[in-house]
Amino acid sequence: MTTRTALFLSRTLVLEKASRISSSIRSRSLYSTARGALATFGTENNGPFRFQHNQIRWSSLSSDEEREKKCTKKTRRVKPFLFDLGIPSLIPEWKNMFNPKTLLPDITAGLTVGCIAVPLSLAIALASGVPAEMGLATAAVAGVAGGLMGGTTLAVTGPAAAISLLVVSAVEAHGLESLAFITLACGGLQMASGITRMGTFAKLVPVSVIAGFTTGVGTLILSGQIPKALGMAAPAGMNPFEMLIWLAQNIGDANMASAALAGGTAVSMLFLPKLHPKIPAALIAVGGATVATHTLGLDVAVIGTMPSGMDAFKFAVPTLPSMDSIPSLMASTLLIYSMTSVESLLSCVALEKMKKTSYKHNSDQELVGQGLANVAAGFFMGMPVTSVIARSGLNLRSGAQTRLPALVQSGFVFGSIAFASETISMVPMPALSGMLIVTGGNMLYPSEFNYCYSVDKFTTMPFFTTVAGMLSMGLAEGIGMGCLTALGLAVHKNMQLNIRLMVEETTGDNVYGYNEALECAKEKSSLLISPNSTVWQLRGPINFVSMFEIDSLTQDVKDERDLDSDDPVVLDMHNVTTLDFTGVEELAIRMLEIADDHAPVQMTNCSPTLLHVLNRVDPNYRIARSSTVLIEEKLKVV
Repeated sequence: MTTRTALFLSRTLVLEKASRISSSIRSRSLYSTARGALATFGTENNGPFRFQHNQIRWSSLSSDEEREKKCTKKTRRVKPFLFDLGIPSLIPEWKNMFNPKTLLPDITAGLTVGCIAVPLSLAIALASGVPAEMGLATAAVAGVAGGLMGGTTLAVTGPAAAISLLVVSAVEAHGLESLAFITLACGGLQMASGITRMGTFAKLVPVSVIAGFTTGVGTLILSGQIPKALGMAAPAGMNPFEMLIWLAQNIGDANMASAALAGGTAVSMLFLPKLHPKIPAALIAVGGATVATHTLGLDVAVIGTMPSGMDAFKFAVPTLPSMDSIPSLMASTLLIYSMTSVESLLSCVALEKMKKTSYKHNSDQELVGQGLANVAAGFFMGMPVTSVIARSGLNLRSGAQTRLPALVQSGFVFGSIAFASETISMVPMPALSGMLIVTGGNMLYPSEFNYCYSVDKFTTMPFFTTVAGMLSMGLAEGIGMGCLTALGLAVHKNMQLNIRLMVEETTGDNVYGYNEALECAKEKSSLLISPNSTVWQLRGPINFVSMFEIDSLTQDVKDERDLDSDDPVVLDMHNVTTLDFTGVEELAIRMLEIADDHAPVQMTNCSPTLLHVLNRVDPNYRIARSSTVLIEEKLKVV
């Protein structure tokens, strides 16, 4: 061994020993600092909500002021408009429809959904105050456009019970002849929103308001259909409370045959699916009621004569309204546009949670698809449509794999008009009322209310104000009251949104970090952070008005992530001050999109409330999370 080599080895050993001593001292210091920071979690002032992007590399010689000078402000990326209507991304989807391996299950699923779509479209047309054939023609036409151009593979488009009362209000205010123009205008607005990438705007409606809207619509459907189920003609314009009083005073006028048919239909729809989930309960229930009506000669109202074949499809350009009626007409159009858009996006997000497909849900593309569906329905003198979770969920459970079932169910609906119009005209009206009673009952207690209540009891206030406003004043008034209440709660909690995205890049010694993972029944592990991992620090409140910043964060993470890297995407939640279910759910959904690209996602420094919400939104722990973070530094010897 030469003298130079011996000196070099001796010097190396000294440096390594000094490194270990320095590392131990600095590690204890950082541990103490981290524990002190955790002790004050949640006690800081409610400042603005910021996403701060950091490379976890700190120089031991750099001060906070020096690092601050190296921070650069990032500008929000602007996505290109969808002038091509998203067709290039949909072409592979269309090709998959003709895959021989999925052809049979897709056709079976489409026929199963069609068996539900026919009676349900009839019932929703009844609830909307429009002719029965309009509901069927709308389902047949809009189902094709929405199925081919929508932003979710397995979604099914058609008339929706949640929108039926908005249609009733529009028809009562402007007449049936104006409905086609409203539908066409609604579709145009949706297409414009999707092309200009405004899908995030539709998510600004808080979950609690949507839950209140669902409950209010369910209550109004029940109060409107119970008299019809009893064969009684109730006066128009009564709210549910007045309707109950009127029913109590006139119950002696009820038609027992009508009540029996409605009750039998409702019971069949409730219990037949429990025998087997793929049983077309609605078709069997309505078909059985039709057979019983004409076999026993029951004296009840039926649908009556309706056009058949192509006569049911009236293609025409909707007439323009008079100038005097445009302000009130546009108000109705904007309300229907808002609620159909939100309803579609919520349905597709829920469907995406049930089953992942190769084509990821795209909110902008969904608005384009629903816009085209409403434009098509408008040109065929139809009514507004949405992506319907009931039919979409049945499509999924029936084994659908591609977009083909949406087209098959549209063909089934068309065939029912073309070849079975006489049979449909014999369907008893009480049977359709029984269907709507079950539908309305299922809407009374939406699952979103439970989620909001479990996070923060105060976030349920918009739910109650929305329901109270809808039942006492009207649909638009109730939705407005709910949104104002949610906004008032945000202001009360000092949740003003003033986001500034910072990127801190410094040089120095590598830092190895690890998380002390939250012990739970399903997972017990440590979350390792490599020296080059990127940490995104979230500062301030996460609520329903945080959608744009969450969208920007997701896009930044996707754009900056190295596809060949195995490093996790780390979110530091230490400085999150307050939160609501709507904001956290959206953040979790967008992070799961990143996790689907085989990028592990971790959330550190989560408060107990945040962990509780994450357990609701991500019960399978696809997003790793911990309640603490401990950082240990090691010097790199060169």
